[in-house]
Amino acid sequence: MSLHAELLKQALHLARKEPKKPTQASLRRSISVAYYALFHHLVDEATKFMLSGSRQNMRDCLARAFSHSNMKQTSKAFSQGTIPTRLNYGFSQGRIAQPLINVADAFVQLQEARHDADYNRAYRVTRREAVDLAELTARAFQDWRQVRGSTEAEVFLIGLLAYQQIHA
Repeated sequence: MSLHAELLKQALHLARKEPKKPTQASLRRSISVAYYALFHHLVDEATKFMLSGSRQNMRDCLARAFSHSNMKQTSKAFSQGTIPTRLNYGFSQGRIAQPLINVADAFVQLQEARHDADYNRAYRVTRREAVDLAELTARAFQDWRQVRGSTEAEVFLIGLLAYQQIHA
């Protein structure tokens, strides 16, 4: 099982593990793990796209170059429904497919929820919120499968790594 699939499974487990009175620690950890499941899934997809074949060591090295802020900026831009100008070199397509918009939007939502869960001591999480966010991650995985390999998805993957370094 892949790391991202294991993380998603763990997020769902943490959200549901205490049947009567879930602890904030379990619910917060569930949200954080759900975010990291999508983070690692997208990084894995990007490194496989950029380095094909049996180059796992190179992909592992490249994976370390992805930044959370760069990935969020790219995701915010794609969640608006069009290819951002800085990534639109020679790519002339109108709207982005809805499944890719969903993936991008899920990434932004999950990262913001993870920040609250990890750093906002006043934040109180309900089981429903934790389960909903884990399920959002699962839907993002499904949505990604629908667009994987498309030109717009590949542009998205490039943006996840290099959005801030590409100048319009």
